[in-house]
Formats: sequence, C-alpha cells, structure tokens
Amino acid sequence: MKKKTAVLHSFFLSDMHDDAFFFPFFFDGKPVSGLSCGLSRGISCTLSARNAGNMDVRETGRRNAFLQKAGVDPAKTFACSQTHSQNVAVVDGRVADGGHSGGILCDADGLASYASGASGAADNVWLSVTVADCLPVYMLNVETGAFSVVHSGWKGTGIVLNALKSMNAEAHPETVSAVLGPCICGDCYRVDEERRRVFDAQFGREAHSPSAEYPLGNVVKGDCLDLKAANAALLANAGVRNIAYCENCTFTDERLGSFRREGNNFTKMMAVIGRSCHVHAL
Repeated sequence: MKKKTAVLHSFFLSDMHDDAFFFPFFFDGKPVSGLSCGLSRGISCTLSARNAGNMDVRETGRRNAFLQKAGVDPAKTFACSQTHSQNVAVVDGRVADGGHSGGILCDADGLASYASGASGAADNVWLSVTVADCLPVYMLNVETGAFSVVHSGWKGTGIVLNALKSMNAEAHPETVSAVLGPCICGDCYRVDEERRRVFDAQFGREAHSPSAEYPLGNVVKGDCLDLKAANAALLANAGVRNIAYCENCTFTDERLGSFRREGNNFTKMMAVIGRSCHVHAL
C-alpha cells in the first residue's frame, strides 16, 4: 500500500488571550476541539517590556500568574529541566485524579501524557516546555487522547520520534496530529559549516532513502538550518500525516522571545498543552 503524503496546514500567530497565543490541532484539514496549544507572548507592548516575561522554570511566581490568566491550573502543570536532549518524560494522567501538584521532571526536553479515551484522566494535566529560538512541537493522538509537547533545538532534533513512542503512537502514527510552533526560521538560523554538515548528514535527504518525504523542503538552506523542515520530515517519514506549522519567526517577530535577537538576557517563552476552553479559530 502506498504511503499517504502529509497533509500540511500553515498558520500565523494572530489571536491572543492574556499575553498568550492559543491555536488548535488540525486533522484532515479541520481544527480539533478540546485541546489547546498555548505559547506565552515573549514581549508585551501594553505593560512593562517583559510583562509576559521570562518563563524559566525557576520563575515560579511569573509562571503561575501567566497560567492562571490563561485559565490553566498551575498546580497541575508539569515542566522539565531542559538540557537540549532527546529525552521525553511521561506524566501518568491517572495521578491527577486525587488533585496532585505539578512538578519539574529532570533530564528531559519533552513531556507526554496518555489517557484511555479522548476525555480520560489526562484532562487534569497540563504539560509545558520553554522555548525561544528552538522549536516547540505539540502532538495529539486523536483516538486515544494522549498528547505531548517537546523542545526541539538543533542538538535535540529527533526528540519528536521519542515523543511518539512515549505516547504509544508508533503503531498508528496516522492517528497523530502535530503542530510545529514558532521558532527561528530557515532563512535566519545561520550556523557554521561544521554544524550544517553534521545536521545534513543526520537529517538531510542523503541520510534517508530516495523515497523519504520532506514536506517543508531541505533541512539545510544555504548557510542556515531549518528546524521546522527537519521535524516535519521526521514526523512525515514516521507516518504522521497531519502536520500544522507556524509561519512566524522568533528572530523577526518582536512579540516572541529570541536568543539570537535579544542576546544573553533573552526571554524564554512557555509552550503549554492541555484541555482548556481557550481554543481560537484561525
């Protein structure tokens, strides 16, 4: 049987709620209701310059205030101590039934939660990672309700495959919807020749069979890397058919945090996923 090609949906960040962007998953070209992908705004034009602020895991007060404004319970929101790895930690949604407190899970750059049914125990859990120029990837299994969010920088590219495993979705990847959030784009992420060579050898066309699918084109473009293109290729060749991707670039969009633009005092944004009422049509 011939493999179906990926169904792509592009979007721009536009709708906001309390210094946050929210956007849905898409499956067969239609938005999926009930589960929100959220991203804190890096810079606020209405209040202080960093009102949404740095969402580092150590900034507990700021993170909690942001989550509460967004209608998310901080006590049920998990984070991880990120190290640019490919590690994904699993949060068992069943522990939420008794009203647990969220926590920081060590040695991971992604979190996954699973449930038996689309409205199972994972309803009570929110997952988060922090990003700036790196890519947030959100995934949902529309049949089981399992979901995940990962932080994918150039060192951690490939983490999406571990997230699929953690969601128990390897056998039926066609039931998964993925959203590639905003990151530094393939025209702005300039790197040295050695990094380009290594990245291309691992994720470029020559590293795979001639029939490999690259829905967003080459992973190396001139002197730049394209994180979205690499992750779209990994997902498509793993069998994920529904892939949405954000067109905004963190380097050029000053609403977003960017290490390359801001320097060492850059703003970490929080990418959060969970069941919430704040899903806005695009």
